[in-house]
Amino acid sequence: MNSPESPTPADDPLSALSERLRSAQETADRLVREATEAAQQAAAEASNPGAEHRPPPRGYASPDSGASRPAGADVQALAALLELGRALLPPELRAQIAELIREILLLARALIDWYLERVEERRTKPVEVQDIPIS
Repeated sequence: MNSPESPTPADDPLSALSERLRSAQETADRLVREATEAAQQAAAEASNPGAEHRPPPRGYASPDSGASRPAGADVQALAALLELGRALLPPELRAQIAELIREILLLARALIDWYLERVEERRTKPVEVQDIPIS
């Protein structure tokens, strides 16, 4: 008789899943243990009156004021946000928004041209000078 072969432990999806769950549980336990140790260490340092706590070099400065964000981080974050918004929009709406932005830029260009023409007109007009008789 042909009997179905029993799956080997490596081929058994249930045993693979249980192994992954066991691994995840061990990792979670390790992370909780490390976090608990870090919290206990921080509490011990805070309650230790002999610990050296000096004010920052410039008394008003916060201790982590030197750890500022790299230059351009805000621009990168804005660009990433815009890219995410662009990816979420359907192509038709993206085309409409692109056309709207194009029209706004053309309007801004026309306003700048109009203003520059007015400034140039003021410069080219001769100034009226009137002779004042001195008595």
